[in-house]
Amino acid sequence: MKKKTMLIVAASLMLTTSCTFSGKTEITENVDSVEANALVDTPEARTADEPQMQADGVDVAPADQWTEDAVAQQLKKIYAEVSKVYAPSKDGMENNTDLDAMFCTKDFNEVQCQVRAINAKKSSGKRFERDDIRWTYGMDVPVTPKNIKVDLLTGNTAEATFELSSGEQWMYTKLTLDWEDGQWKIRSWNVVGDDNSDLLDEMYKYVSAN
Repeated sequence: MKKKTMLIVAASLMLTTSCTFSGKTEITENVDSVEANALVDTPEARTADEPQMQADGVDVAPADQWTEDAVAQQLKKIYAEVSKVYAPSKDGMENNTDLDAMFCTKDFNEVQCQVRAINAKKSSGKRFERDDIRWTYGMDVPVTPKNIKVDLLTGNTAEATFELSSGEQWMYTKLTLDWEDGQWKIRSWNVVGDDNSDLLDEMYKYVSAN
């Protein structure tokens, strides 16, 4: 069945955290080692066999996963699973694997649950659309990410742009990913434009307004 290709407006939420410290500063002979550890807590300074480290309580990708290729391989893995889920099973029904639970961050899943709870109380014309079509944009499966370009932003954040392809159809796609629970997970779907709209950000605004 031919499906109409649709583009979803989406984009990324940026959270800022400030920490305030108070009290006396104690000078000890461990200061030098603490400063040394702080200096090496970056993906560039670590080797693949070093344990995963943390920065400000946030998991940081180990050196072997802090690469453009590692992010690209994860995208291929994600969309291979997407293709399986959207492919009709033997009885003609779609599989029911929860792609969001598997491949999206905790933040995304939590705010999506809030959106669904609000939607359940509203008439159809006033609800926030769940944008389930974002996984395939309505294209036939299998879908494959091609011409992947990855930008490594921080020790636990990356952006990826690619063409999600299905036969002769394709859709330009941009994702923000976070390193979480030992793998790269999708934080949000983004659209490049005047407002750089972000799906997660739009969901947060909807929840806040309701």
